[in-house]
Amino acid sequence: MKDTVVKKRTWAIYAGIIFVIVLALLTILSTQIMNRSLPEVATVFTSSGTITARIRGSGQVQANESFEVEISQTRTVAEVPVRLYDEIDIGDVLITLVGDGSEELEAAKAELHSLEVGLEVKLLELTRPDGNLSMANSEIQRARSNVTEAQIARDRISYSVAALNAAQTANTQAQTALSSADSTARDKQLELDLAEIYLNSLNPPPPLGSGDPYVYAQAEAARNEALVAVTLARSTLESATAAAAAAQTELSTQQGNRDSWNAANDSVRQAQQALDDLIRGLSLTQAGAGVDTALNNIELRELKQEIEDKKAAIERLEQADTGPVITSLVGGIVTAINISPGNQTDPDTPLMVIEVVDRGYSLSFPVSAERANRVSIGDQANVDRGFWGFGEELFATLTNIRPYPQNPVAERLLHFTITGDNISSGMQLNLILDQRTENFSTIVPNSAIRSDTNGDFVLVVVSRTGALGNRFIATRADVNIISSDDTHTAVSGALSSGDFVITTSNAPIEPGMQVRLVDNP
Repeated sequence: MKDTVVKKRTWAIYAGIIFVIVLALLTILSTQIMNRSLPEVATVFTSSGTITARIRGSGQVQANESFEVEISQTRTVAEVPVRLYDEIDIGDVLITLVGDGSEELEAAKAELHSLEVGLEVKLLELTRPDGNLSMANSEIQRARSNVTEAQIARDRISYSVAALNAAQTANTQAQTALSSADSTARDKQLELDLAEIYLNSLNPPPPLGSGDPYVYAQAEAARNEALVAVTLARSTLESATAAAAAAQTELSTQQGNRDSWNAANDSVRQAQQALDDLIRGLSLTQAGAGVDTALNNIELRELKQEIEDKKAAIERLEQADTGPVITSLVGGIVTAINISPGNQTDPDTPLMVIEVVDRGYSLSFPVSAERANRVSIGDQANVDRGFWGFGEELFATLTNIRPYPQNPVAERLLHFTITGDNISSGMQLNLILDQRTENFSTIVPNSAIRSDTNGDFVLVVVSRTGALGNRFIATRADVNIISSDDTHTAVSGALSSGDFVITTSNAPIEPGMQVRLVDNP
């Protein structure tokens, strides 16, 4: 009986031991399986060190100044001789126009004529049939004929601003060429004189002398070459002289046409003034005859004021008239053409846009205020042409730092001047600006930096000891980015030197998750 009880107890003990062993094996096995399913992470220790931070930014190159070509009147375009992205100089013809006057000018003249006729009719309505009024009307008709004749005489004179400008330009070019040819002729004559002096200074070779034949032959060849150069230079000078004389003659002709046209235009104005005086005199005659009432005086005064206003408007339109062509007032590159032949100009719309190359180009982009404090005006940035590829070297110089309008408290706008060859608006450039090298107490690899709606942070691995060994938990540490370069970032906040931070993982990780280290499978 006792043996049976002992055997049962022994079996129970063995069974308990086996159960515990199996349970431990299952626990260890399940832990290993769970560890294998955990995200695998790579980690590094935070450290102190130095960082040479770089500010990177990109933007489109913009011209510092653009000129909009406009006219204040409606004209029909005959030709647009320039094309998009053409390089132009001051005085180049941009647009040729149809006719000599604008629609506004012709309409204003027609309105003036209608107002003057209306005034005459009104005066006649108030005029009694006496000799004074009849004589005044006859004088007005003669004065109107004088105005017409003066206008016809003026219009017969061949004069245009474009022709005068062309003659002035041609004369300037011819005088420049003449000066250059004269200078060249003088230089070549001096070379010939020096060659002859040198030749004459040599002892001629036998039989006339005992000089070195080779040296004498070289001197003779130099003299002959200088003689040919002098002949060519004199021929060029003669041609330049003739061209300059012809250009001066043409300029004098155009200036004479201008003076004649101005004199004829003064005659038109004087005839018009005489007509106006007669019309006013007729009004006074009628007033003296007592035929106008207070109401008629008001109407006459209003009509006269309208006529004066219309004359002033016509004078302004005549002064603003561009003539048959529109020329460029600046030099640069044509970046927009908003008109084509056959269409009419719109006084409210630019006809053409010209980038003023001499005013330079620039590029801007925003950075944090903290980063902006680490650069200075005059710093040079490296230029990456990006899509625009390789070519002439470009240079970017920091010329201004100002608050960024969209976030003036926390950000600054860096303004760079772009210089080099073949720059144009619209170029997309990437700029890299090196900051000062500084020491920082806590730096981490760039791959360790993470961001969400709450800001920047890193994941720190924290070890927790349990019955089955160490567990590694990813915890969030909020940080502030102080500076960075291509590989590392300096931070401050809930992180210190020596912390174990996650750089990469084979699966997404959230704070609080258990992870598996690469070196601790």
